[in-house]
Amino acid sequence: MKYATLIMATVLLAGCAAPSNSARSEGPLKTLASEKTSAEVAQCIQAAWQDVKLFGDSADVFLDRQGDGNFTVFTTQTRYFADVLRQGGGSEVRFYAHKGGDQIALRAAAIATCL
Repeated sequence: MKYATLIMATVLLAGCAAPSNSARSEGPLKTLASEKTSAEVAQCIQAAWQDVKLFGDSADVFLDRQGDGNFTVFTTQTRYFADVLRQGGGSEVRFYAHKGGDQIALRAAAIATCL
């Protein structure tokens, strides 16, 4: 029973794992700059991506602090994610998405509102 519970927990948490470096290997779809701090931009993206009216039931969004003022905002199964990097007094956003994602334009537009 304990073994089955452990397997179930592992499967459930797999969708919440932060993106790996291999997910970044093809490069970002968009790179944007902001004069706001990386924390401000990352928190704004997380809130914008959680809008159920825009994204429906795929609105589960997580924020991972990378250290040195860098963050990753990502959706379940890391289908869409944004690295928000500290750049001087501002920040840079690198937006990644799986090819053929049906929400790429909406997610990118939501990022733009946070800059």
